[in-house]
Amino acid sequence: MRLPAATTSTSLFYQYYPLTTGRHCPILLKNGRKRAAIRKFFRGPVTSNHAAPTAIAVPPPPTVVAVPISSPPPPPPPPPPPPPPTLSPPPPLPPPPPLSPPPPPPTAPAPGSVEALDELHTSKSYETLYEHLAARDDAAELHLAWRFARAHHDLADSLPEADKGRKEALLRAGLAVAEAALARAEEGDAESALCHKWVGILLGALGTYLPTKEKVANSFRIRDALQTAAEMRPADGSVQLALGEWCFKVAGIGWVEANAAKLLFGQAPESTYAEALDYYERAWERKPSKKAAYKASLACDKLSRGADSAAWRTRALELPGAGAADAEIDRLAAAAR
Repeated sequence: MRLPAATTSTSLFYQYYPLTTGRHCPILLKNGRKRAAIRKFFRGPVTSNHAAPTAIAVPPPPTVVAVPISSPPPPPPPPPPPPPPTLSPPPPLPPPPPLSPPPPPPTAPAPGSVEALDELHTSKSYETLYEHLAARDDAAELHLAWRFARAHHDLADSLPEADKGRKEALLRAGLAVAEAALARAEEGDAESALCHKWVGILLGALGTYLPTKEKVANSFRIRDALQTAAEMRPADGSVQLALGEWCFKVAGIGWVEANAAKLLFGQAPESTYAEALDYYERAWERKPSKKAAYKASLACDKLSRGADSAAWRTRALELPGAGAADAEIDRLAAAAR
């Protein structure tokens, strides 16, 4: 229901009262009006300006009936654990093998044995090796004869250039030993190959001290002996080195020697510096040595291959050396740098 608009007087206010009949009646009142008039108007008792709120009947709470709840049945007991598996005892370990005694320490070769002689050669004790073989009564046996010829060559090669007299004497004596051993050897066996080898090497080394005619005559013998040894001992680096030196000397033969060979033998030995270099490289592949590297550098110089020559000299200087011959090669290689 909409109420009348407010009046201008602040002493007026609207009141409206709920009636027992449920009607609502607006009354404009002034201050100080008697309650009796209100009661007369409403024809009923009024106890307050505002009627008390109607009480709301609240239903009683429901009666909670306790229902007995049966407890759940207890869970079944867990099954018993399975019995542990029966483990069979491990098989017994085999007894340890008996300890073998440690190998005996290497024993030094017996003095005078072939092993002792080769050890002196490997250590470049050329003087000691030469004296030992020179004092033996059985030095003529083939397995000692070529070693004795080798000792002559190695000792002569280790002497300084100033001692030319002794060098030549050693080379001639060693050649005689090698030629005598070759004459007694059976052609085709291992000792024969070594005798061919040292005949060729000693003849080539002796050429420095021979006249032209004899040197040219020996050149064919040197070639044949070394080629025979190379065929029988293809893995021997010293044979390849000796063939390289033969090619190097023949490639540099002079006009006089070439004509003398043609007059005496109908032809002169022929070779090139490229062949010499090839043999030097083969010798290096089989057994690197200062001599092979330095000789290869000389062949490269002849072929105008300066970079290769420098590389070979460097290899010669990098290898460890022993003895006067290696020291001389180091001096020559360092001076050519």
